[in-house]
Amino acid sequence: MAPHAPHPRRLLRLLAAGLLALPAAVALPLGTAQADAPTATVYQAENGTLDGVSVGTSVSGYQGAGYVEGFDDPGDSLTITVPDSPGGLYSLSVHYAGPYGDKKANVLVNGDGVGEVSLPATTTWSDAAVGKVLLKAGGNTVTISNDWGWYLIDSISLTPAPARPPHKVTGELTDPRATPEAKSLMKYLTAHYGKDILSGQQDAAHEQWLEGKVGKAPAIEGLDMMDYSPSRVEHGTVGTDTDNAIAWDRRGGITAFVWHWNAPAGLIDQPGKEWWRGFYTDATTFDVQAALADPASADHKLLLRDIDAIAVQLRRLQDAGIPVLWRPLHEAEGGWFWWGAKGPGPAKALYRLVHDRLTEVDGIHNLIWQWNSVDPAWYPGDDVVDMVTADSYPPAGDHGPVALTYDKELALTGDTKPAALSEVGTVPDPDLLRAYRADWSYFVTWAGYEQDAAANSLDFLKRVYADRYVITLDELGDFKHGTGGGAGACTAAYRVTNDWGSGFTADVTVKAGSSALTGWKVTWRFAGDQKVTNYWNATATQSGAAVTATNAGYNGSLPAAGTTSFGFQGSYRGPNQAPTLACTAG
Repeated sequence: MAPHAPHPRRLLRLLAAGLLALPAAVALPLGTAQADAPTATVYQAENGTLDGVSVGTSVSGYQGAGYVEGFDDPGDSLTITVPDSPGGLYSLSVHYAGPYGDKKANVLVNGDGVGEVSLPATTTWSDAAVGKVLLKAGGNTVTISNDWGWYLIDSISLTPAPARPPHKVTGELTDPRATPEAKSLMKYLTAHYGKDILSGQQDAAHEQWLEGKVGKAPAIEGLDMMDYSPSRVEHGTVGTDTDNAIAWDRRGGITAFVWHWNAPAGLIDQPGKEWWRGFYTDATTFDVQAALADPASADHKLLLRDIDAIAVQLRRLQDAGIPVLWRPLHEAEGGWFWWGAKGPGPAKALYRLVHDRLTEVDGIHNLIWQWNSVDPAWYPGDDVVDMVTADSYPPAGDHGPVALTYDKELALTGDTKPAALSEVGTVPDPDLLRAYRADWSYFVTWAGYEQDAAANSLDFLKRVYADRYVITLDELGDFKHGTGGGAGACTAAYRVTNDWGSGFTADVTVKAGSSALTGWKVTWRFAGDQKVTNYWNATATQSGAAVTATNAGYNGSLPAAGTTSFGFQGSYRGPNQAPTLACTAG
């Protein structure tokens, strides 16, 4: 069972869009603009189409003829028409008053969800930034619908969005003793950042279902240290995800680990608060703040015991040469997990304890450290974070780019560290990711959502996994040894073109990286007894299960991002499983 399942979808949507608003924009007098800045166009709310809401005038200070109030029932909405737009990306801001406390509103453009905007409590008219929205040429609609109601909407403003500046990501890890494989994976992610997105799926069994239905495997498999938590082991759990990670690595995939950390002690273990739900705040009496405050206490020692238990599993992966995308204390700011129940101070202190214990005491250096948050108050610091991540659970079927959250993630670090979607319920549409320049490093679909037709139809998933912007397992290359991306590197994609039971033909597409190639080499290992019997447009040799193919004299030179292909005929008995390919510059 997915650990998130007991949470109401509304809470997941809060996380998807971010829990705090960006700093409010400076309100300009109507018709004026800052020097050298694009001019904002203001649209009055009272001129829109009202559904369940009404025009008010009793609160002074509004612009125009009034404002819209009455967002108190589900479905209440305001729709504003934007006529004759040239199209493109715009920054959207809402002018509002929030006299009834902190609130939320859903924002849709042309009927498609953009995300959720936070409307902090205020007794004066203020501006809240929604983020970037994509308008089509011609007429458009912007809808504000009730989520967490009771607020007043005066107007919206749209300003042409400037081009996104180049990212400042360097690819350097914060651990000076990071393993070569971890360094190489980080450089791979950096080389691809802003160019494409890696696909991912949580849980080995769910990955197998996805691969069987879609026909392609994701680049990343998400796994969990949950069942290695000592308070779960005491109840008989036997973790298997370290073994799953080793098996996935043998296929050439990237491993990402989260840790649903069952509380070290204080499990309530009553109906609805069972021991196996011990990572939830309401299922334990464990006080993280008190445990951290007293290093001599029994609870503090239990924290160290638990971290050391997880270190045993991480060391197995380190010894096997497997780098890990490591995401401890996820979703802390939500408060539903015990590590975030006492606020940002204890959560950040615990993250640093986990970091220091693993690196300095346990000698674990194969990790790319991730923080899973959007709120600056919770951010533990650049010195202990390599990547920032967010979890996105919008309404079913909303395949938006999660662009508002992306901008908040960049703001956490000044755009110096890659940002990734560590969990998604609905997979973002690659077309929208490109249009919004929401350059997420990767996404990992949470277990079960890939089989939820309302969240992700099979046809949509097939389209995503066929999109050239989306990197799949067969396109990864050797990310652990510096040949999977960047200048001079290449990728190779494998496709069976015909199969008659005892033999087959296959096609391999070679694609250059960000620099031109003068030659290339593709290598792979067959999982079964496949044998190459003939080849064309390359020179192929086979030794046991290992195959090496090098370019022909006429197709070795490729421009940056250029492609070529070669093919071969083979024989086999038993299964004909597609191998994982590695491509290197020749």
